[in-house]
Amino acid sequence: MAFDIKNILNAATAGAAAETIEKDFEEIRLDYEKIVVTGQNKYSMDEIEELAAGIEMVGGLHEPLILGRVNGEYWLASGHRRRAAIEMLVQGGAERFRVVNCRYKDMTETEFRLHVLIGNTFNRHYTDYDKMMEAEEWKKALKAAQKEKLLILEHGERVRDYVARIMGTSAAVVGDYNRINKNATPEIKEQFKDGTIGVTAAAAASQLPENEQKEIAGRVAAGEDIKAQEIRDMVDEKKAEEKEKRSIAEQKADQMSDTDTNEEEKENARRLHALKMLEKYYIYMSDEEVGILERMLEDCKRRKREYGLDDVGSTV
Repeated sequence: MAFDIKNILNAATAGAAAETIEKDFEEIRLDYEKIVVTGQNKYSMDEIEELAAGIEMVGGLHEPLILGRVNGEYWLASGHRRRAAIEMLVQGGAERFRVVNCRYKDMTETEFRLHVLIGNTFNRHYTDYDKMMEAEEWKKALKAAQKEKLLILEHGERVRDYVARIMGTSAAVVGDYNRINKNATPEIKEQFKDGTIGVTAAAAASQLPENEQKEIAGRVAAGEDIKAQEIRDMVDEKKAEEKEKRSIAEQKADQMSDTDTNEEEKENARRLHALKMLEKYYIYMSDEEVGILERMLEDCKRRKREYGLDDVGSTV
């Protein structure tokens, strides 16, 4: 195992965590174009021009880029904004910045994914929408780590609990992020991304039908301040309506079942009555009628054997 994920998660400070994950890295200088930028970094890349100006002023990168060497390629784990600033400088004619200081370590794809997430978690500040995306990425990465035996959970431990610890929040908030990401409509997610609706309100809205979510998103987009409690009240009202509908449907089903049972019981009672009457009037039956009854009896026995039915009683 290349690193102990639990030690990293238990690091007390951001500095300690960074020190833990980078302690076995080797130094190397690379042309920035040889550094592969993957799709793992999904967060905003702002103020690149200002960063490029700062790098040019001090004559280079203050901190090295952090790389993972995956299948022989150097993948960028940390320093996406700095690499983008270097690219801007070189494309502007400043070739002296092309080769940059880096630190790298051999990794599997899952280890690389974890390093990217750890670096982002400890070194960046996001919106609530970014945190939702990060929670989803952590969940996927830790599940992959479980499969590769990089993370072994103790009895009673959940991936969600680790995600909450890493992000410095509660498992309940992580649950809200999951609900929004999984159930919210694009319109609610857009308002959540813009910051016009908060975590609690968006999570509550995600429990509503699609048309009602769109209505809420439209009201928010129009400038209306809809409180989380108002949305929760809507959810509770919807749940109460659904519960009442289910109760009515169950009552109707029970009534239909009772009707069917009553009809069946009436038919069986009619048959039993006819048989009991034969006990009183059998002496008046002709030989031909007795023969018909005997054949009917044999036919009933045959059906019982074929259908595997139990005896239902006796007229005696």
